[in-house]
Amino acid sequence: MEVIRRRRGASLCATCVWGTVRKGYRSGEVETFCRFVSPNGLVPFPVRECTDYADRRMPGASAEASATGRRFGFVTMLSLQDQG
Repeated sequence: MEVIRRRRGASLCATCVWGTVRKGYRSGEVETFCRFVSPNGLVPFPVRECTDYADRRMPGASAEASATGRRFGFVTMLSLQDQG
């Protein structure tokens, strides 16, 4: 997979289909999460290169990312028992 590079200080997560970036009103109020790692995978620094980067601005990027078969969110105990 292609490694994407950015200018210093700009994190790839803001344009990645797997990234969630929350910004507050002050410049230092930023939380970044990577859903590829886990639903709550906190990213403690701006990402310069990432092997799993999928640009959300490209047509079809969301479809390709969802094609991995990974699901996120809550499930009930009944649905887990049905899969077993």
